[in-house]
Amino acid sequence: MKRSYTRPFLLGLVLAAFALRVLGLDRQSLWRDEVDAIYFAVRDLNETLSMFVQAAQNGPLYFLGLRPWFGLMGTWEFVLRFPSAVAGTLSIPLLWQVARLLLPERVRQDSEGAEPAAPPAAGTAAGDAAVASLAALFMTVNPYQVWYGQEGKMYATVTCLALLATYFWLRGLARGGAWPWVGYWLTVSAAMYMHLLMVLLIPVHFVWFWLAWPASRRRQRGYALALAGLTLPYLPMVWWHWWLLTSPDKLSGFNFTPLAQALEGLLFNHARGFISTIPTLWLAPVYFLGAAGLLLGAGQLASHSGRAADGAADSDGDSRGITLTPWRRMALLMSWLILPVALILLISLRQPVFTERYVIWIGPAAMLALALGLRVLYTHSGRARIPIAAGFLIAVLGVWGYANWQQKTLTIKFDLRGAVQYVQAHRDPNQLLILQIPHQEWSFRYYSDSFRPNPFVDSDARLGRWVGGPYTNYGEPDAQARASVDAQLRQWTADSQDVWVMLSEAEMWDSRRLLDEWLNQHGIVVEQLELPGVAVRRYHLQDAITAE
Repeated sequence: MKRSYTRPFLLGLVLAAFALRVLGLDRQSLWRDEVDAIYFAVRDLNETLSMFVQAAQNGPLYFLGLRPWFGLMGTWEFVLRFPSAVAGTLSIPLLWQVARLLLPERVRQDSEGAEPAAPPAAGTAAGDAAVASLAALFMTVNPYQVWYGQEGKMYATVTCLALLATYFWLRGLARGGAWPWVGYWLTVSAAMYMHLLMVLLIPVHFVWFWLAWPASRRRQRGYALALAGLTLPYLPMVWWHWWLLTSPDKLSGFNFTPLAQALEGLLFNHARGFISTIPTLWLAPVYFLGAAGLLLGAGQLASHSGRAADGAADSDGDSRGITLTPWRRMALLMSWLILPVALILLISLRQPVFTERYVIWIGPAAMLALALGLRVLYTHSGRARIPIAAGFLIAVLGVWGYANWQQKTLTIKFDLRGAVQYVQAHRDPNQLLILQIPHQEWSFRYYSDSFRPNPFVDSDARLGRWVGGPYTNYGEPDAQARASVDAQLRQWTADSQDVWVMLSEAEMWDSRRLLDEWLNQHGIVVEQLELPGVAVRRYHLQDAITAE
């Protein structure tokens, strides 16, 4: 891409990314983890601060950052999700910068025409920006990245921080100096307290350092100091990470994910987002470009090595750079894709912690592979290269555009908002409300308020008389579980004639649906509402129920 077009193109991508993420930001209800984020942010400050030193507490810095934002703007859905939209937007120019440093297509050669030297620094005129621009384009419209750019959680933010840390790392190795390593230390420290598994950034970049050896040798002092500095923010996590890995008991809330299932989930999520109805055949162009980029990318980089158009120096006149062969650069890219997944699956052999969103920050590496694959296709398609490359590009953008449209128009998240508003409008707070699962309590407290800076204040009166549904997933025999449910419900409903029930993700608590069974035996449904992921029912108990 010509220099004169690069900046307007990148600016257009940033604006498009922001619009794509902000459009419909509050259309869907918050899901329970998003409501938790609000609660953790607005509760007593000491409780949130204590998360920095408590075992297994995830994301304290994210919640702490939300607190003043909520104090200024309130807690409605748009406000919660807006920081994610901003972080997702900022990831676009950051990926462009990282691509220019990691996978330059036109780099200067030494005087003997041998191994290519460092790419031009960000901001210089040298270098072909096609791969960087394509990667930024893919990142802009990728449905998985867009989804989490509209999620009131930290995943878009940690992706942005992973890109920023990678930029500082590459900048530090290319040019040295103290400031890139200071920036790297600050960014990785922040990332670890945004999400505890972002500690995996450290081994990924450590492997990068040795893959770049011996070219990285002259930067070993700055990098070693940055690593040493990272031990300080990591210290509060050391003891409970050790406890998590050595405990014979299951301490996480996840089930073990086999390797094949994990890889399948990652491939589908990054290729189609959350629209599972897209036929796999439609995703073939995505997978083809990714495979072409990973398998043939080194040859593409090597074939485009050459003298930069406007000289070898960086923008500040520093011509020093890190010397890496195309194969080493591809090794960095592939390790970015593979290592985080391998490490989290390795940890899961001791304690199951794998879920696809925890490694969302491999997404930029996948976009780089796609961009490189399209560049390979364009370079090696002969006279038909323009229509072939354009066809693949249109196919990918078309599938992703459809997925984004579906994600924005279909109600995918459970409609807890609609359920709470219906119950609040029709129920007398003195009537018993059973919440199954009980964690819906916080959604009810939130959505029964008017989005004040702390919507949970005085929420007991709005919630009224309620109980959490019975937990029946202990593995007891059916007869024993039924007797236990009967005893609990007789006690809870002893003086109730009308009982309201909100059911969402009920199988997590009551996979045999014994609560439903009991209510259907002892009452009749006189009012109900079915919403995506949530059912609301009002039962009129037919007989007087007495506690035994």
